[in-house]
Amino acid sequence: ITSKTDICNLASDLLSGSTIADIDSPTTADESLYARWYDHCRQKVLREHPWNFAAKRAILAASATVPLFGYEAQFPFPADFMRLLTVETDDGVQYSHELYQIEAGALLLDTNLGATTSARIRYVFDIEDVTKFDSLFIEYLALTIALSLAFKITESNTSVERVGQLTKQAAAMAKAINGQERPPTKIRRSRNRAARLSNDSSTLSHRITF
Repeated sequence: ITSKTDICNLASDLLSGSTIADIDSPTTADESLYARWYDHCRQKVLREHPWNFAAKRAILAASATVPLFGYEAQFPFPADFMRLLTVETDDGVQYSHELYQIEAGALLLDTNLGATTSARIRYVFDIEDVTKFDSLFIEYLALTIALSLAFKITESNTSVERVGQLTKQAAAMAKAINGQERPPTKIRRSRNRAARLSNDSSTLSHRITF
């Protein structure tokens, strides 16, 4: 399996469909159908899970635009960003989730954490090279495409249910194996931000009471 057309042929096999020659230059109705759904399904499956084969590191530059409130700096994500995995210190310690926010294609951080001009992240990127896909991911993606097109191609609820069950099994296997290969991580929490959030909460409670 070395191309997206190969993956579409796996999906077509699951539906007893026709052979797909090329989804980049489709010439048949089925090829046009697969061309329309392939990237959508690929990106959907990438978003679902922190896939190791699709993980990438980046050092983000701070934007000149400052958030209106709550955070002191924002860092636009790369064009190939799909899903955030971790925000890390220079020595590889992860920030806990309450220390950052994702909004409008950017990462929002407090500058008191040391991130004034740059931020280090790990993320799932929009990988397109099929030769770099994990084999279990390929099977899961093919099944996801097949499930999306099952009724359109077969007009059979039985086929939809059969492919749906296979998709659930493939998803569970692929995600479980991927998770077993991930190492434990250290997480950093900010005492200053926790105290500030605690104070904000107490103030809000006081205002509501009176």
